[in-house]
Amino acid sequence: MSLADQSQQWFPTSVQVTVLQARGLRIKGKNGTNDAYAIMQVAKDKFSTSVAEKSVAPVWKEEAAFDLPLFHPSNAERCTLQVCVMHRALVGPDKMLGQATINLLELQDNKSRNKTE
Repeated sequence: MSLADQSQQWFPTSVQVTVLQARGLRIKGKNGTNDAYAIMQVAKDKFSTSVAEKSVAPVWKEEAAFDLPLFHPSNAERCTLQVCVMHRALVGPDKMLGQATINLLELQDNKSRNKTE
């Protein structure tokens, strides 16, 4: 790809993420429920949701915006969205309930989907 082609190519500089809900989580709390929260991370930036107490399928509907590093295949590790759902433990460390990794470069390259998805 020539320098002229690269200068004409558009790359996003930020991403807005909405955590709606979680399903199919492991149960770690008492009475068959969790006190769950989600941690989202892009590069070194993190955002934590509020705690959804005594829930099996927590609903948050919370948003976060992240600045993106330079979009480039050699920068793929820093261009991922990590989502980790945790159970807040009253005693001891919090416990992981589930996680997901979303490659933002692949989303950018997917021309068949709406850019707001």
